[in-house]
Amino acid sequence: MDGDWGLDAEDYIASIRAGAIDPYGRSAAELEDELAAFDRDWGERLAALTPDELEAVVEGRMQVPPLPGPAESERAAWLRREEQFTGQIKALQAQRARLEARERELLAGRFQRVRDEGGEVVTALKEAASILAAELRQSDRGIEQRMATAWQIVTELPAAHEAHKTGRISAGHLRVIEQATHPLRIDVDADPAERARVERELVAIAETTTPSRLRSRSKRVVDRVLTQPLQQRHRVAMERRDVWMVDAGDGMVDIGARVPAVVGAGIFDRLTQAARSKPKDDPRTWDQFRADALCELLLTGQTPDDLHATNALTATIAITIPATELLRDTDDADEPQLRFPALLDGRVLVDPATVRTLAADTATWERLFTHPVTGLPVTVDTYTPNRAQRRWLRARDGRCRWPGCDNPVNRADLDHTLDHASGGPTSIENLAHLCRRHHVMKHSTRWGVRQLPDGVLEWTTPVGAVLRDEPEPQGPVFAERDPIWGLPVTACTAPPGVPPPF
Repeated sequence: MDGDWGLDAEDYIASIRAGAIDPYGRSAAELEDELAAFDRDWGERLAALTPDELEAVVEGRMQVPPLPGPAESERAAWLRREEQFTGQIKALQAQRARLEARERELLAGRFQRVRDEGGEVVTALKEAASILAAELRQSDRGIEQRMATAWQIVTELPAAHEAHKTGRISAGHLRVIEQATHPLRIDVDADPAERARVERELVAIAETTTPSRLRSRSKRVVDRVLTQPLQQRHRVAMERRDVWMVDAGDGMVDIGARVPAVVGAGIFDRLTQAARSKPKDDPRTWDQFRADALCELLLTGQTPDDLHATNALTATIAITIPATELLRDTDDADEPQLRFPALLDGRVLVDPATVRTLAADTATWERLFTHPVTGLPVTVDTYTPNRAQRRWLRARDGRCRWPGCDNPVNRADLDHTLDHASGGPTSIENLAHLCRRHHVMKHSTRWGVRQLPDGVLEWTTPVGAVLRDEPEPQGPVFAERDPIWGLPVTACTAPPGVPPPF
């Protein structure tokens, strides 16, 4: 073992414990276990030698032979290679995070020096950025933005910065936290203690999930503590609606638009419906057809191949609306309210005024009952079994149920957890949504899955690791409070998905 490292094993383990990173991503405890196993193996190999063999080893005429044992199986060799590969990538990510954090601290320190030196801060910052940009052959505007962002993260998000520095979260997680908390950090009326609590909560979530899922969950976490109601923030954001064009090269451009979420979702849904209605012999892909439909709608008011009746389509959008919002008819910030906004497709926050407008214009209602404690969907008030199952599962899942995937449920397939061909029933307890990519992967790779009670999926990776994916609450979640002090006791008094006792 010492020969492999080129230095004393105990010193090497001490360096890892002090903060160094092992090339294979092993911790100090794992290295100590490996060293102990190495010592045991070495002792057993020496004990198995005859006196003549031991003398030959001492004189250097032979090496200590390995102990006889079963040959490594193909499966064991594959697992060992996968573990080594994963460990090396994890170690590289930890090293990258440490370097990125150190660079962030240097940029933040230079920004702070500009502030401390006094004078015209804006001009001095541009000068400092231009000096570094010239050395790096980069844009001075980009360097200036990096310095400002680094200072904000180091000074305003110390817990997130430290989590990235130690490799507990990735740079992608850090970017999501920085973007999600921006409204809270500029909210002058927000309690500093609440800001710190939200940061810690987002870091804890980031340590257990992917950046895309963190982004979805962070919106509601931050919205709960903002002092300005969503309706007021929506009015301000509406002033920034825009359309832009960017040269994409090769005679193509990218057209972008910032519009209200409900309008944007309706536009995209109508384009998708048009793509679904295209003839089977049409060689265009869905994305190509959607792009053509967008162009036709904007230029002529009709979608391609209008003879197929695609022009008569109306958009379908799904909004989860708390009943309490429909009971109110004002947006008075001083009026007591349940601080839980409506959700567009379970992902985008929608302001109360838009909710009530949609409710007033909706002719048909499909009620969704959620658990009053966990907020998870329980049932819907429809009689037709197949349709009810689909609606119930769309509400429960909200997204692809593959670990870490955040593709919305409207772009996913309903999959039998236990294959129907193997006797799996077509029931809620055996169905879950998977996007097309992960639906194919489930059937064509060595991933395994079983469905536990309450819609929890337990995935097993090809190397044997077990990952749990739980459905996220779609409605408000109530916390039990201490009858004397009024403090939260527990956020959930029943497991996810358990129906309410009525």
